[in-house]
Amino acid sequence: MVNSMPIARKRHKRDPAFVEGLSPLPGRVKAVGRGPSPTWVGALLGPLPGLLALCVAVGLLAAPPARAEPETPRPNILVILIDALRADHLGAYGYPRDTSPRIDALAGESIVFGDVYAQSPWTKPSIPTLFTSLYPVQHGVYEGEAHVGGGRLESDVLDDSFTTLAEVFASAGYETLGLVNNAHLEAEGGFAQGFQRYEHGSFTAAEINATFLEFLDARGEGRPFFAYLHYLDAHWPFQPDPSFRARFVGESPEPSLFDRESWKGLRERINDASLQLSEVDRARLQDQHDGGVGQIDHRLGELFDALRARGVFEDTILLLTSDHGEELLDHGAVGHGGTLYREVIEIPLMIRLPGGVGAQQSPRVARLLDVLPTLAVLAGVEAPAEIEGRDLFAPAPAPPEIVAETRHKRTYRLSIREGDWKYVRTYRAKLPKSAAPRDPKGGVAIPLEPGIRVKVRGFLLGDGSLEATKLTRKDAGDDDLEISASIESISEDKKAFGLLGRTIQADDLMNSDGTPALEVLVQGIWVKVEGEVEEGGVVAADKFKLLAPGDRNDEVELIVERVEAVGDDGEIKLEGSGFVIRVTEDTRLKGFGDGPVRVVERVLEPAPDFFTPARLLAPGAPPFDEQLFDLASDPSERADRMKSSPEEASRLGASLNAWLARMEKTAAGQVDRRALDSDTIEHLKELGYIE
Repeated sequence: MVNSMPIARKRHKRDPAFVEGLSPLPGRVKAVGRGPSPTWVGALLGPLPGLLALCVAVGLLAAPPARAEPETPRPNILVILIDALRADHLGAYGYPRDTSPRIDALAGESIVFGDVYAQSPWTKPSIPTLFTSLYPVQHGVYEGEAHVGGGRLESDVLDDSFTTLAEVFASAGYETLGLVNNAHLEAEGGFAQGFQRYEHGSFTAAEINATFLEFLDARGEGRPFFAYLHYLDAHWPFQPDPSFRARFVGESPEPSLFDRESWKGLRERINDASLQLSEVDRARLQDQHDGGVGQIDHRLGELFDALRARGVFEDTILLLTSDHGEELLDHGAVGHGGTLYREVIEIPLMIRLPGGVGAQQSPRVARLLDVLPTLAVLAGVEAPAEIEGRDLFAPAPAPPEIVAETRHKRTYRLSIREGDWKYVRTYRAKLPKSAAPRDPKGGVAIPLEPGIRVKVRGFLLGDGSLEATKLTRKDAGDDDLEISASIESISEDKKAFGLLGRTIQADDLMNSDGTPALEVLVQGIWVKVEGEVEEGGVVAADKFKLLAPGDRNDEVELIVERVEAVGDDGEIKLEGSGFVIRVTEDTRLKGFGDGPVRVVERVLEPAPDFFTPARLLAPGAPPFDEQLFDLASDPSERADRMKSSPEEASRLGASLNAWLARMEKTAAGQVDRRALDSDTIEHLKELGYIE
């Protein structure tokens, strides 16, 4: 565990002391009556006017919890997290579209925090921060699909030495439940700590609701519950049910790219600028995302109604938030995880106390770090002493530090905000030559060895081998063979066809309407198949799809089984799944690093950790780039002020260095990793994390 105290910061002008009070929510949210208040909080709020009652109640709740058992039952705790939900796409936060009527109604009974920050822009590091009230650099969980030797995929594991949110409530006698739809939050990754029941998978929101309600109906009397529900409806790819999609689709009859193509591979093509979006496409992207928000809003409304019908709603502290936001071409990209712009780190946060308090807006700056201590104090249970967050209802002598971080492969990005200024620093590290296999002829060798997975784009030679024009290193978690090409022939019984000189057995493949796939195929049409190589070199296909014009290239993706140098001209022969692939000096390479192509006998050794606070503060630290934004004049973060305001950049850079120095004392050490199983890899592919 860590032992640290928040460092003092200059007072944020939007973070007055809590005694200055809360203000009614602006916009479309209407105050909702408190209703019956049978719980300990309701008893406090009942006879008092809304604002005064809230201040009194919070003042009492902020006191140190008593050691004796409370005379009245402790409240239930329900944490609802909507993955990738931007605050500015909710009506309660001023969004003009009617995406969230039920969440807005909840806000009308809640304390809503309008200035809320995640500490990382994607799920894998952000949820451990929510669970532990520690920064990613302290719990050490950054990577969700890291490459190791041979291209195998592994994921960081949250160490069991940390005390999680669920463990805090389990130790206080709560019955704990976690229902999670996100492949990055597998139980084996340490996320089930403290949950007596933890389930993760590709659940729909309706399935999560049903399971939670079954849990409630099966419970006995006496023990309160702590439940964590993690929904994915607002996350890429945005594919809401047709009724919710239709709510926001524009009036233009022209179909968009998102209507014609699978979303699976679109994100990378959009982000690397190989795909240009039309105005219709841009509008449809927003429409589909907002449809996803509308869908989860509807499902939550159903859940709230069911909780009220069971008499549970008024006995429960309900907290709704997100782990990060989503880029919707704000800075030209889609997705999240790589940048620290406002659209990916500004999130919603609202807390409904038992009985409701009427619509109240807190002026406090809030962070995901603050959820654990706030809920612990509200419920009267003891929080770990060694955490970074603080109770959002306790008087604050100074605003909290607002730091976010993200790390992937050889890039580490940090941001710090003070007042209206935001400073971003990006470190990039190169693999030192000593950490890579040495080639006898000099230089650093690119590893071409058995066990790696490669995608080969090329053309078929007369001898049946495939000459590679482009060779891409891929994730090795999937050992199926994939072939993309035009159909060369179709058998008379229409149970097999020829593809790149291979026989594809496809008699079990069906179209979405239940008809045999080969009924719609003709010679010359372009397809992609995936399957296993059986005896005699026949490929038994278990997946197939028609290819759009822009995807039509002869490609093979496979695990390399044998590597052989050919002649003195540097040519290399790769073998796998019955294919022979020739790699020449003209082959373009992607995902291998820099250096000459040679056959090597071992894989890359793990690189040293370049980005520990100690290394970043020491002489010889990796170089970094800087950005500075004036949020008062440029809230969208489009104009870099590094040259025009060097004194502010220097000031915030010093603040970030001070934060790193403090983190140096509590940073995580070596983090364990676990190999990803095939089901997790497939789910991550569906979400666009893995090609």
